[in-house]
Amino acid sequence: MTTAVSLFAGVGGFDLALERAGVTVVASVEWDKHAQKVLARQFPHSTIFGDIQGVTGEQLRAAGFDPTDGIITGGFPCQDLSVAGKRAGLAGKRSGLFWEICRLLDETRAQAFILENVPGLLSSNEGRDMAVVIEALVERGYRVGWRVLDAQYFGVPQRRRRVFIVGCAREFGRKPEEILAIAEGRAGYLATGGKTRKTTAGATRGSSEVGRWWDGSDTADTITRTSSEQRMPDKNRFQAVLE
Repeated sequence: MTTAVSLFAGVGGFDLALERAGVTVVASVEWDKHAQKVLARQFPHSTIFGDIQGVTGEQLRAAGFDPTDGIITGGFPCQDLSVAGKRAGLAGKRSGLFWEICRLLDETRAQAFILENVPGLLSSNEGRDMAVVIEALVERGYRVGWRVLDAQYFGVPQRRRRVFIVGCAREFGRKPEEILAIAEGRAGYLATGGKTRKTTAGATRGSSEVGRWWDGSDTADTITRTSSEQRMPDKNRFQAVLE
């Protein structure tokens, strides 16, 4: 049985998706008391924890999390990354909670993770913050990929673009580029044109915002393509490694 922990759970977006996919969510971490009430009502079998800074890997295992076949999800706070904010980046008090995810990955050695944030993560501190995020995850032994997805093409009546970062341990059996190769929800997904947008400095130099993967095992030139060249998702699309 695959189990999962939902960090920064909110009212359970990841929790619902995981359960629909047949995954058992055993723990939800959310500090907001009102959101906790929603989680308790909608996911009565999940143990609810408050402030992530007080949660340990041992507590998650005690709640039923099995890291050997386990997934950790988390939409870590975006306020310091959003273009609508002051853009303190990962140095900010809220978005800096990303490091708590890294700590729990260290303490649990979960087989996989799915993270989410606003597209502002890609340009925060001229892309350096995204580079830091990816490098931190790769250093923990995960093969990592990312892709920007827009909710309007997946049944939601609004334009809501988000960066999804997927990581898999080498023994997990699946690769992030396979997981992120999601078929378009309807014709026109990923747009029919537009300029390539450079995003992160250093680690993802020259890459477009559609998505890339890397595991740090070798060095290669980043392949840059416009969105019009990448309409049909497949694993060959995610082709950057840390430089």
